[in-house]
Amino acid sequence: MTKLFPALFFCIAATAQTRVWIDADTANEIDDLYAITRMLAAQDLEIVALSSAHWSKSPAAEGNTMEASQRLNEALLGLTGRMSILHPRGSAVGVYWWGADRAAYSAAAYHLIRAARDTPAGEKLTVIALGALTNVASALMIEPSIAPKMRLYWLGAFIDTERGVWDKSEFNCLNDIPGLNEVLNRRELEVHVMPASVARALTFEYESTAKGLARHGRLGEFLLVRWKQHAPGASTWIMWDLAAAEWLLKPELVKWKRMRTPPENTDREVEVAVSIDAEAMRGDFWQAIGRPTPNAGRN
Repeated sequence: MTKLFPALFFCIAATAQTRVWIDADTANEIDDLYAITRMLAAQDLEIVALSSAHWSKSPAAEGNTMEASQRLNEALLGLTGRMSILHPRGSAVGVYWWGADRAAYSAAAYHLIRAARDTPAGEKLTVIALGALTNVASALMIEPSIAPKMRLYWLGAFIDTERGVWDKSEFNCLNDIPGLNEVLNRRELEVHVMPASVARALTFEYESTAKGLARHGRLGEFLLVRWKQHAPGASTWIMWDLAAAEWLLKPELVKWKRMRTPPENTDREVEVAVSIDAEAMRGDFWQAIGRPTPNAGRN
């Protein structure tokens, strides 16, 4: 029988001055904005950057999906008074699947390299990626030496955690399979995977969400409008990305185990979430955003 571990004891938690880089395909759905809002409200995180990720291979994609994510990122930073946070553009396309130089060059990739290099000795830059892994993979391809300087939290894949079987036919995987493989193949990179098949347990109801956001002024209106525009009439929504953010912030709310990477990738172990306390995660979100946002109003 596989022994499951509460991440409180074995997963490195977000502590004071934890440096965090957020990479998000924010325009894809609803939940990115809620996850980013939760992390911006965290008292114990230093948000190094918020970069924009593409979702260009989605059937619903129209135009430059990275730019759409960039606009939402900037709007959220403006509403929370956090425009001083670096917000570089990522790549508009995935990494290339063939050729001598396969990286998707972008401002996000180069700034990520710099942020990793600037991490003090003995520490790691925490990167949380909420979409395709293009920007993270490209930074690693351009400068492989940064791998041991980072730890990655990623929302993606369907994983049968009982049998240890990975299914890459999931949205974030399919938007950059070569990028995902680059990340999984890096032995020196610490990886924590929140499978979509686990994160789906975290749902929000529209009515209670609208009520909770009503006291948050323009920010609350912004988050609710996003829901109404993206999924008009939807009574519930899965907050996939918020589950990954909560793992970083409240590791005691997640049970995880070490699993082997898929057979097509470098054979190594990564940490994979097995179950989450969805009710506690919902409660934590509302409690956290009820507090004043750190440095609000300072640009």
